[in-house]
Amino acid sequence: MINKAMERKLNSGEAIDVSGCQRSGVGDYILTEFTADVDYCDKKREVWIWSIGRHKETGEIRASTSNTYYHNNDYECLWLR
Repeated sequence: MINKAMERKLNSGEAIDVSGCQRSGVGDYILTEFTADVDYCDKKREVWIWSIGRHKETGEIRASTSNTYYHNNDYECLWLR
């Protein structure tokens, strides 16, 4: 792994790898659960997740490599990097 900070956080449990999660049509990650106080990343692509939101009607939790879920009226922002 090139990103050593990511590798350290994954090894210590300070980050969660979402690379195995199902993806939406726009490429966001569909999470089965949310854990506070940790970072999120895609280990295979070596990218950090920047925002996580829960859909206000369906409850579906999605993670993005952008700040998409910070100002999205359809989602409650759960996490912002």
